[in-house]
Amino acid sequence: MSQKKKLICHAAELVTCAGKAPKRGKDMSDIGRIKDGAVLIDGDKIAAVGTTGQLKQQCGSTACEIIDAAGKTVLPGFVDSHTHFVFGGYRAEEFSWRLRGDSYMSIMERGGGINATVSKTREATLEELVKSGRNRLDRMLEFGVTTVEGKSGYGLDKETELKQLRAMKELNRTHAVDVVSTFLGPHSVLPEYKDRERDFIDFLLHEVMPVVKEE
Repeated sequence: MSQKKKLICHAAELVTCAGKAPKRGKDMSDIGRIKDGAVLIDGDKIAAVGTTGQLKQQCGSTACEIIDAAGKTVLPGFVDSHTHFVFGGYRAEEFSWRLRGDSYMSIMERGGGINATVSKTREATLEELVKSGRNRLDRMLEFGVTTVEGKSGYGLDKETELKQLRAMKELNRTHAVDVVSTFLGPHSVLPEYKDRERDFIDFLLHEVMPVVKEE
C-alpha cells in the first residue's frame, strides 16, 4: 500500500533558497521567499514547492494528509559542517579568559585548552558520551539543524578516538539529526609523543585508522 502524500500548506513564508548557482554579495538577500507557501511530500522526498493554491491543484483528487502551517515560516534544515559535539568535561570558563585577552597557549599552560577536554573525554564512558551528545543534538534540532558533521579528536589515543566515533555512530542511528562522522586523530599531539610527531602519525596510520575503516 502506497504511503499517503503530505501537504504542508498556508505557510506565512516558505524559504526555498532556490537559485541556479551559489549566491554571493547582495544576491544572498534573495532567499527565495514564497508567501502562502506549501510543500508536497511524497514518501521521504520533497515532491514540489510553491504556493498553497498551486500545490492543492497538483494534489488534485489524490488524498493528501494536510498539515496547516498558517502563521509559521517553513525553511530548509540547517547543515552544520564543523562541530565537536561528542566530548567530556566543560570549559565554559575559558570563554571569559579569552575575552580578557588570555592567549590559547597560556590557557593550555595552566591546564585548560584541548588537553583538559582530552582528559575528561578519556574518563567518560561510551554511554556518557552518547547521553551528552544526544542533549547537544536535541538543542541543535530546536534551532533547525538537521545534519551535523561531528569530529573525534578529543582522545588522541586508540581507545578514546574509537569511543567518540562509536558514540556518533549510535547517535546517527537513533537521533533525528543526521550525523556525519570525521576521524580527527591528529587534532593535537599526544603528550606521550612530545617531540616525536612522526611516531604519532605512524601510530594513527597503522594502529588506529585500520580499525576506524573497519568499523
